[in-house]
Amino acid sequence: LLSHPGQSYSRNIRVTRIVDSFLEHARIWYFGNNHHPKVFMGSPDWMRRNLYRRIEAVTPILDPDLRASLIEMLNIQLADNQKACWVDAQLQNVFKKRTPGTPSVRAQYNFYEQLKNSLLPHNPT
Repeated sequence: LLSHPGQSYSRNIRVTRIVDSFLEHARIWYFGNNHHPKVFMGSPDWMRRNLYRRIEAVTPILDPDLRASLIEMLNIQLADNQKACWVDAQLQNVFKKRTPGTPSVRAQYNFYEQLKNSLLPHNPT
């Protein structure tokens, strides 16, 4: 991580990571931008060792529908209370705890079910 949570230049940054059944490396950045969201996606794994040996690309998401879909996906990931953890200022994983009375959210399984239901015919013959 180039930016460690809790440092003066990153006090408004919270790093959330999810380790679950499926390997995924989504690189999506969301900036609230005073209610004018900016969303970017790209290839980077911005670790020091990668910045000098690779070419990484990031692009803004300009299509409003795609931007809304990515924000929705991020919100589901941020709501994960089964496999998500925060990275604290000491770079330790702090697992999120489910608030009593709130539904269980497991982002990867949620995405799997959404894709399965949207891609498969509802009445296969």
